[in-house]
Amino acid sequence: MQRREFCKLAMAASVGARLTAVDATTNPPASLTRWMLDMVHINPGEQPPQSAFLDPRYLVAQGYNGQVVMSAVEGIPTFDQLDPDLVPKSSNERAWAEAVAKRIERQILAAHQSGLACFAWMQIAVLPIALVRKYKQQICDSRGRIDPTLPMSQTILRLQIAEIFDRLPQLDGLLIRTGEVYLQDLPYHASTDAIVQQKTQGSSAILHAEASHRTLLTLLRQEVCVARNRMLFYRTWDFGNNFHNNPDYYLRVTEAIEPHPNLIFSVKHQQGDFHQLTPFNPTLMIGRHRQIVEVQCQREAYGKGAHPYYIGKGVIEGWEEMDRLVKPGAPRGLRDIIHHPLYAGTWTWSRGGGWDGPSISNEIWCALNARVITQFSIDPSFSEPQIIAAYARSIGLRGSDITRFTEMQYLSPKAVLRGQLTNLGANIDLWWTRDDKMGDPDLSDFLQRGLVEQAIAEKAEACNMWRRIVHLAQQIQWPNAGLRDFALTSAIYGACKYEVIHQGWTVLLLGRQGDASGQYDHQRIYRAIAAYDAAWRAWRNLAQTHPSCPSLYEDVGFGGRPGLGAAVDHYRHQFAD
Repeated sequence: MQRREFCKLAMAASVGARLTAVDATTNPPASLTRWMLDMVHINPGEQPPQSAFLDPRYLVAQGYNGQVVMSAVEGIPTFDQLDPDLVPKSSNERAWAEAVAKRIERQILAAHQSGLACFAWMQIAVLPIALVRKYKQQICDSRGRIDPTLPMSQTILRLQIAEIFDRLPQLDGLLIRTGEVYLQDLPYHASTDAIVQQKTQGSSAILHAEASHRTLLTLLRQEVCVARNRMLFYRTWDFGNNFHNNPDYYLRVTEAIEPHPNLIFSVKHQQGDFHQLTPFNPTLMIGRHRQIVEVQCQREAYGKGAHPYYIGKGVIEGWEEMDRLVKPGAPRGLRDIIHHPLYAGTWTWSRGGGWDGPSISNEIWCALNARVITQFSIDPSFSEPQIIAAYARSIGLRGSDITRFTEMQYLSPKAVLRGQLTNLGANIDLWWTRDDKMGDPDLSDFLQRGLVEQAIAEKAEACNMWRRIVHLAQQIQWPNAGLRDFALTSAIYGACKYEVIHQGWTVLLLGRQGDASGQYDHQRIYRAIAAYDAAWRAWRNLAQTHPSCPSLYEDVGFGGRPGLGAAVDHYRHQFAD
């Protein structure tokens, strides 16, 4: 389905939907607004996807009242007040900054014309290379990292904020990212004095733990919320047991900052990244500040929309594995916090996240996830099964096909949990496969716990679930040939993927069990290697025979490390010798 057709269908369906939507045209005071934001996360250095979610009119039809644009807004300021020659008027750097500003102007205008507020995603601290070179001794620490706690750094950050809003006076606010910094889309900028530029990951501004956050928040609150009456969404995302995950750390930062109606903290719903086998985030709904909840709808660890993967029930009610991850009475999902006075809304990443593929030609599974999360956040009196059914009707399904479609969705996270991770209680690296890469999984805990046969059986159970998903997709009377082809192809794609994992894990579990005991079950390992190869052949044949097939995975690890293929080949070669 083409983007224009998809957008038209969804917008038409939303007009007749019984679900109550946010009226984005009333523009209530920020202190009273429940924000429903969306962002298409455009991976640094990559082109934006073809997506209806880039169209503000589509977002309004879905009930959103704000759009977050990934914009490189931090690159606009030229700091003429400091030195008019830092970014010469005839330079490529200044022409680039002006082009970025004009692009954001168009995005703001399109959002406002549709009735949406528009917020720019901003990384801190990212500054022009020429400025970093000139003021290195005043803004960088001994390791060459830009340190926002230094007086000159704060002066520069205040000028940066002022120039952004002077150049873009209609911008409704900023969404701040500190935990990761990427520079692929900022060719004239740096996050350190190391101008060699590690494009994939620059230096974070958080050099002094909580003190760095408090410094930045104090400055940003004054410049954005107080001085300019704009919204400030400050993300808590970082790595380790810090701001994002740790309630004590979170409170040590936020309790030092006076609340403001325009200041909202943005927190992922999971304690960690967007994964199953992780508890609900304990930093949600604590302290004194309002919070908006981040939900990723196209999850890089779970197929990126290349196959069904429904997150609605897990996000709203809690994943099935929450019984052993969350203490009785503790929040398990969005339903448990949505009426809390600190809840300020929900922010979906409808598309994007991670790196590389798989790439998809139809966003039905991402759009379903976004619809369920959005509509529940707008009106939690609707259950997520009701919203699934409303979505199914909006794409043209009727009668028993809605029941089949719903069953597909509820099976998919169960099949992913069992097929890619585990429900047996063993430790597993949640990132062993991500994006379009399949790494070499660490299965040592399964071996130590004596769970080899149970783990193999669990993977077989997942494959049975995927066969059921394929059967359901075959039985549904899809409204048009294009949607049917993608839905069925993506279901088969999932079945192929998880058969590869099933057989690959079987080889590794039996092989590593043999490594420990000295006794190998040669016949089962031979059969699993043959089945692994056959699953890959079926997967590649799917891609060759179905133009709508998403791009395939690779049997290598993330970052080019040896992956599942090399691990299987180890036993292939060992037994061939």
